[in-house]
Amino acid sequence: MPRWLTLASLLAIATPAVAHHSVPVNFDQSKEITVTGALTEIKWINPHSRFRLDVKNGDGTTVEWLVEMGAINTMKRAGFDIDKFTIGDTLTIIGWPGRGRDRSMLLRTAVLKDGTRLTP
Repeated sequence: MPRWLTLASLLAIATPAVAHHSVPVNFDQSKEITVTGALTEIKWINPHSRFRLDVKNGDGTTVEWLVEMGAINTMKRAGFDIDKFTIGDTLTIIGWPGRGRDRSMLLRTAVLKDGTRLTP
């Protein structure tokens, strides 16, 4: 089989990877939600940094929320200094809820325990 035919076949069956990064596909921009909880994980990584929060429900149970955000350099330029976040701190996140994933959201604003508001 000629190389060009092999390459064409592979390209024809390849699934586009760009859909993974589509905000409208992954998050509902028509709704804004707010969650407040204890910070349990901080990951300053590429391509998406993230927080995990333990959030108490009205009935007293605790559930984990995944908060996705931009790449580490994007977040640092927006004032998200690593030293401002400590495991165990209470953090309020305002953002867009995930589509098809319970308890996930895309960060729009973070409110620190001292009231400081950070927006990427």
